[in-house]
Amino acid sequence: MEENINGELTFRKIWQQIKKSGVRIIVYAIIALIVCGGILGICDIFVSQSQYETRITYYYSGAELGEGPWGGQIDVVADITSASNVSSALDKLNYSDEVRDELINLVIRNLSVISAVDEKVDENGVLLSGTYSYRIVLSQNSDIDKIIHSRNSYNNIVSAITSNHIENFKKKYSFSTSLGKIAVTGGYNAFQNYSIIKGNINVFLEEGNMCNKIAPSFVSTNEKMSFGVLLNRIENVLLPKLEAYSDFVASNGIDANNEKDYVNKMLADATSEVARREKDVEECLEALKALTNGAIDMPSNGTIIVNPANPETLNKAIEDLNLAKSKRDLAQAEKTFWERCQKDYEGAQSFADRSEADKTTLINTANALVNEVVNEYNSLVDSYKVLIEDYNNGYNVTALVRMTSAPKQSTNSPITLRGGLIVEIMVLIISVIVAMLVTSKKGAMRLKKKTEEEQVEDQDVVYENVEPQGLPSQSLESPIDEAEDTDQTNL
Repeated sequence: MEENINGELTFRKIWQQIKKSGVRIIVYAIIALIVCGGILGICDIFVSQSQYETRITYYYSGAELGEGPWGGQIDVVADITSASNVSSALDKLNYSDEVRDELINLVIRNLSVISAVDEKVDENGVLLSGTYSYRIVLSQNSDIDKIIHSRNSYNNIVSAITSNHIENFKKKYSFSTSLGKIAVTGGYNAFQNYSIIKGNINVFLEEGNMCNKIAPSFVSTNEKMSFGVLLNRIENVLLPKLEAYSDFVASNGIDANNEKDYVNKMLADATSEVARREKDVEECLEALKALTNGAIDMPSNGTIIVNPANPETLNKAIEDLNLAKSKRDLAQAEKTFWERCQKDYEGAQSFADRSEADKTTLINTANALVNEVVNEYNSLVDSYKVLIEDYNNGYNVTALVRMTSAPKQSTNSPITLRGGLIVEIMVLIISVIVAMLVTSKKGAMRLKKKTEEEQVEDQDVVYENVEPQGLPSQSLESPIDEAEDTDQTNL
């Protein structure tokens, strides 16, 4: 762009001014950047805050939806920042009870958990992979400083909080059992032993079904067996052996320790239990009918018309009914068993009428059968515990969550790199403008001074060349010159 004759500011003028101010711009810019950087550094020291953080990452399907490994929603933030997690972590650092109580609330107030999700999708938006992490950050606090007296303690505290959460998380989603081995003692009769063994087997089945539901494809590397195979052995090997034992005792009328009276008592109890469970089923059924029909008869208050049940209430009523039916069916199965035993006793030869040799033979055979049941049960419990240990120590649990960043210190400052860079650029621009203005002003001053000097010189020249008005040109000669000329003439 050419220079405008009207005196307007043009790019050419600006460039010429920059060239004139080159050295001054460099000097001003360096000084301005150094001063600005120093001021920002000092401000950063006073307003910045130290932070101590770790990072944990979850590796299981459902983590991206906020679900636990076994389903259901979980709240990672609430778990990590809970008083129980923080208190347990401080205990592991061997703080006294008094110090721990002072620190718990302070740590929780300065503890933050920040989600960090990194997902990769293809061109169709299909999720290919994802990393689901959380940053656990403990900010420095003056009240905490007064208690711990060490910056390194911050790293220890945030590390303990993280490790304790991981430990509890894995424990929560690990399998455990309270089942132990059993033994037959002489203090019980044959059907008491049967009831004890059957009770343990029922617990065994319940736990095994839960494990199989959660980990149907898991196979123990040591036992070469899944939970499903274990359940199959319980149902098709252990239970038939137990039934064979009870059938042998009842069909042979063994009554060495009042087994017959025990059978009659258990039948009476089972009959009462069935009646109670039947009543529960009827009550659940009536409640469900009331929800589906939309009316409940209340004689004392009249008939109350209710709106149709919402889905949640209706589903709960159906679940209650199904549970009541299941318990009734179990009670009925128990009653049927004792009825069969009573019938077997009625058809068997009286135990009192048998010879001592027969009695001894029958008792020894029954003991052998029950010992076989106990041995099979204990063997399956041992296998079950190995399965649990392999599951808990294997990839299934150890890979659920890991600490993916060791404790480290960082600084949290409101003066960010971008903000500082913007300030430095603004200061640089201002310094360039100031340098150009100073150059322009000094140039104008020099020009003014030069102009004034030239004007003075011009005035001097004018004064030398102008003749005095009203006098002849000779009068410009001095009297002394005239006198000298006169003297020379006279001579």
